[in-house]
Amino acid sequence: MLFGDILHDVLESTHGAIGAVFLDSEGESVEVVTARPFETDDHDLRVIGAYAGIFMSKLRRVADTTDGGDVARYKFDFAASRIFCTNLNDGYYLVLIVDAGAVEGIVWKRLDQCRTALLREMS
Repeated sequence: MLFGDILHDVLESTHGAIGAVFLDSEGESVEVVTARPFETDDHDLRVIGAYAGIFMSKLRRVADTTDGGDVARYKFDFAASRIFCTNLNDGYYLVLIVDAGAVEGIVWKRLDQCRTALLREMS
């Protein structure tokens, strides 16, 4: 399965999904998909993904200096949306943007399924 197909699957199976970005360790987008092409374009999603990577790097530094362990995932809540981020291998990471009303438990479940599929494809 191709990376884009995997991201499309997570968007289709997640109520309220806006877009998904698969990024490398430098914050460069490997694949970007949007569920709402007339509202959110690829550039916006790439920027969100890159900033999520910067924050992930900062979290890793804090975790390293405090012996907090690996940073597995995090999320940001905004008035109209939520950003979910999870680690993959070798610095790669995945970002999923959803409406603020999306059910968090379902989003994490779908994101974990997407993560598993991406890791399988990367190996």
